[in-house]
Amino acid sequence: MLNGKKIRELRERLGYTSKDVENLIKRGKYKTSISKSYLEELERGDKKNPSFQKVEVLAKILCCKLDDLTVYAE
Repeated sequence: MLNGKKIRELRERLGYTSKDVENLIKRGKYKTSISKSYLEELERGDKKNPSFQKVEVLAKILCCKLDDLTVYAE
């Protein structure tokens, strides 16, 4: 499961707004897109199952590993 709080924490640590992330993904010519509103829904936990491609792009933009964005159920 994706950790929305961790996404927000990493984004803010880099000094990015959600709009900045949207623009970086657009300019990066990735094969997926993530809108500002979609990112905010992920961060709040309203979206639970983003595609692997979206998570992979977020990890690249946020300079982290895929594992850093997930929560493991125990």
